[in-house]
Amino acid sequence: LVGEIFGSCCRLKGPDATTKFMIVLHNAIGGQDTDKFPFSFFDRNGKYVQALLTANKRVNMEGQIIGAFCFIQIASPELQQSLRVQRQQEKKCYSQMKELAYICQEIKSPLNGIRFTNSLLEATDLTENQKQYLETSAACERQMSKIIKDVDMENIEDGSLTLEKEEFFLGSVIDAVVSQVMLLLRERFVQLIRDIPEEIKTLTVYGDQVRIQQVLADFLLNMVRYAPSPDGWVEIQLRPSMKQMSDGVTVVHIEFRIACPGEGLPPELVQDMFHSSKWVTQEGLGLSMCRKILKHMNGEIQYIRESERCYFLIILDLPAPKGGSKSVG
Repeated sequence: LVGEIFGSCCRLKGPDATTKFMIVLHNAIGGQDTDKFPFSFFDRNGKYVQALLTANKRVNMEGQIIGAFCFIQIASPELQQSLRVQRQQEKKCYSQMKELAYICQEIKSPLNGIRFTNSLLEATDLTENQKQYLETSAACERQMSKIIKDVDMENIEDGSLTLEKEEFFLGSVIDAVVSQVMLLLRERFVQLIRDIPEEIKTLTVYGDQVRIQQVLADFLLNMVRYAPSPDGWVEIQLRPSMKQMSDGVTVVHIEFRIACPGEGLPPELVQDMFHSSKWVTQEGLGLSMCRKILKHMNGEIQYIRESERCYFLIILDLPAPKGGSKSVG
């Protein structure tokens, strides 16, 4: 093939083309098939031919590789253009995957530094307020670590995401969620209104604390981002109640309401969140993933527009710990 058919008979474009052709052949003989590789040559009449080369391994009855099968397809201009676009998209996708893998790897070290610093602070004599700040910082660090560890979105898409189950204070989640929007609130001169019962601080529930924190933070952040500015406001309201299930399990039924005045989120963002498989915006992708995480926890989310305000309504039932949770109204 190389030297006689594609050489003396049909000339290749140059040494580079010959080298690539030989690599495809050697890959096939080594067991690595190549499909629709762009392949160009001059035929016996000197006409330039653009084709697609497919090379597969050739095996004997015992399954041993004894050579290669090669197929050449003369590609239409439309097919060639389609394949070029496909290769560009695959190259871009691979590049983005490498970038994501790099970010996930490199961010681990500073996170470890934050975790270590927090551990040093824990060993010092802290006031109650300082202990709360430290707990909030640790909760945000755990959230980042969880997102990096479970970066595969397919697990979220198909509902196979593994959820942790632990006992935690609901008030700690609210503190961590609010801390993630404070800088943006200040930058946009937006007021945060907290309508949260006092007993939430000591209300214990059972579930995946970090994922609940991630979901609530994303919904709250987007509401702050699109609240009127300056002099706007965002309200986070929480209403818990106890429910006795038919199997005797006690759950805490929680309704979160995150509201702002005016039009709120753009329509395309809401579309991305509830309906799109191809997202228009990064924010829409985040909201869609959080909606699916919430659904995986048997929760639900609604986005409601009224005449003068709009709000997220998040409903979630969380089991009370076996020892019992503090009674709520």
